[in-house]
Amino acid sequence: MVGAPYLLFDDARPGGTCRLYRHPWRIIQADRLDEVGPALEQLRELTKRGAYAAGYLSYEAGQALDPKLVDGARAGDGPLLWFGLFDGYDSPQPADVLPSPDGAFVGRPRPRIGQAAYAEAGDRVREHLFAGDFYQANLTFGNDLIVHGDPLALYAKLRAGSAAGWGGVVHNGSRWLVSCSPEQFFTICDSLIEARPMKGTAPRRADPAEDRAEAETLAADEKQRAENLMIVDLMRNDLARVSEVGSVAVPELFVVETYPTVHQMVSRITARLRSGIGAVDVLETIFPCGSVTGAPKVAAIRALRDLEPEPRGAYTGSMGWIDPGPAGDAAFNVLIRTLEGTPESSICRLGLGSGLVVDSRIDDEWAECRLKGNSWRRGSGRST
Repeated sequence: MVGAPYLLFDDARPGGTCRLYRHPWRIIQADRLDEVGPALEQLRELTKRGAYAAGYLSYEAGQALDPKLVDGARAGDGPLLWFGLFDGYDSPQPADVLPSPDGAFVGRPRPRIGQAAYAEAGDRVREHLFAGDFYQANLTFGNDLIVHGDPLALYAKLRAGSAAGWGGVVHNGSRWLVSCSPEQFFTICDSLIEARPMKGTAPRRADPAEDRAEAETLAADEKQRAENLMIVDLMRNDLARVSEVGSVAVPELFVVETYPTVHQMVSRITARLRSGIGAVDVLETIFPCGSVTGAPKVAAIRALRDLEPEPRGAYTGSMGWIDPGPAGDAAFNVLIRTLEGTPESSICRLGLGSGLVVDSRIDDEWAECRLKGNSWRRGSGRST
């Protein structure tokens, strides 16, 4: 399948399912900000008429969705938006579609900035925080990795070590994404929308007692809870913009989920979409996910454009699928723990970041980012 466009969406958790999209009969792509809106309009109309859609939006596509973000907008070197249109999809077992991981290799992340430059950017974020410009910002930076193997083999290498529910592979013919994301952006099922923002990380420990203690400490950590709650409030407000009045609820708050290399704090927000609102309308309204921007969202995005050394690209964007119909079901992830590369190069990109608040310690935030990157590396090293 390498060379021709395909998309694999895979839930690597026990009992998870898989979707494989191949042979698109049309491609919708936006390379400039002024192309994002028309591309989404095409996507909306063609899915209404019966097309299945699958693809992704880069983080910087969000600048086209809010007039307050157009000035000073920047973009990376890949598409802002890429979707294929299909007649349907397959539901294979992962073993039937993934090749052997033998020979695939994922190297150690090498930050594209030094710790001193990160600390300087972090100090400037803190100045904004103390000035009241925003109360949380997700500061990120890119990393280079050496990889060997085609995207499906790389994903097979990383899959078991991440046990991620929102992973998969996108290959559009000229670029690829390999995602082991544990974070759901939103799902739509029978006009019910659900978001599961993830904010709060702790390492796994080899000793079971120490590992339980890490999870319990994370669950009780007031700083981590405060950061998580800020994003929950932001996303409650985002979902309220597309949902029936009074339908937004938070059935789960500060739940700790355990993965092979980290513990994560997750909350769940649900609502019922207003009549006539579909997945494309949701994307236009709430993209990008608040867990990877900060709060308030627009103020954080504008500040981070000046503080982060380069555009994020696909990292912290979203990949997902939309079923046919005016209110078709849909599922989109948050593109974290994601490699972005091209078939011509053995160097790919991995973005890392963390949420900063007024009492954040910059050294600790750098360490958290490196933990996430090294966890990825450790996952690939356990014959996964």
